[in-house]
Amino acid sequence: MEKQFTLLKKMILIICIGIFISTGLNAQDLITRWNFNGPAADQIPGGAESPSTQNGIGFAALAGGTTATFASGVASGGSSDPETNSPPNFGWNSSTYPAQGTLPKTAGVQFHVSTLGYEHISFVFDQRLSNTASNTWMMQYCTDVNASTPEWIDAQLFTVVPQPTGTGDTWFNLRAVDLTAISALNNNSNAGFRVVSDFDPTAGAYLAARSTSTYGPAGTSRFDMVSIFGSLITATTENYLAQTKFKYLDQLLTVQLPHSISGELIVSDIQGRILHNQQIEGNQAAVSLQLPSTMILITIRENSGNSFSKKLIIN
Repeated sequence: MEKQFTLLKKMILIICIGIFISTGLNAQDLITRWNFNGPAADQIPGGAESPSTQNGIGFAALAGGTTATFASGVASGGSSDPETNSPPNFGWNSSTYPAQGTLPKTAGVQFHVSTLGYEHISFVFDQRLSNTASNTWMMQYCTDVNASTPEWIDAQLFTVVPQPTGTGDTWFNLRAVDLTAISALNNNSNAGFRVVSDFDPTAGAYLAARSTSTYGPAGTSRFDMVSIFGSLITATTENYLAQTKFKYLDQLLTVQLPHSISGELIVSDIQGRILHNQQIEGNQAAVSLQLPSTMILITIRENSGNSFSKKLIIN
């Protein structure tokens, strides 16, 4: 009976996600998602320092000196992941947070994602707080994660009033941040998103998620179903760059455009890191690249701002 109830809750959450995407944020598409799933806690693709995406291209990293392992995604009521068993359902379990009274809004987890071809961005995540974890978290964004000193901007605060039960050892699912008003995140190959611990807005210091506990740096924040959504950029006329033809053979990437342009060619790996970037003047380009057997993202961007991106699987 308990398993059936858990399954029912998962189904309700799936329905809620669908409603959220289709109505709350104007029929957005999934750009990138991490679900941190795998056959065992020590066999999650990418490992605990930089787990791989489930969908799309992106790079996950720890921030501010935190450490991480993987732990159950179904315990304590479970995340919104529709998988009801662990394994394979795991969450990214972060720890080693700042000492009391120090370094608010610096420690947590962060995600680098290219939003090329998308606008009206949103960020959604599940979070489980242990009893001694901070009760307050800030979601921040960055418009250039590759800058020498990236600027992280506060987007939305998430906090709970600590109670004896229900606020610690508890999942808070589908925490959503609407970033559609942030135009600088649109069509951006260097977008960044992170969730970091913060002082309680009333106490002015870290508070434990459970009222009968004391905040401690060893408290854990577990993340699951971290997702970035957006709407495909559309123009009043058909994007002719969609007719571009790509081919990779014998370590040579060739690009044939429908007509001459002035712009740039960007090749990124599945973690969002730029492998190659060059200017294009004309209707074709040839690049000698030694690429691993994986999926890459190729972007053509005109100086006028028009762009087109395509995923290419390298065998």
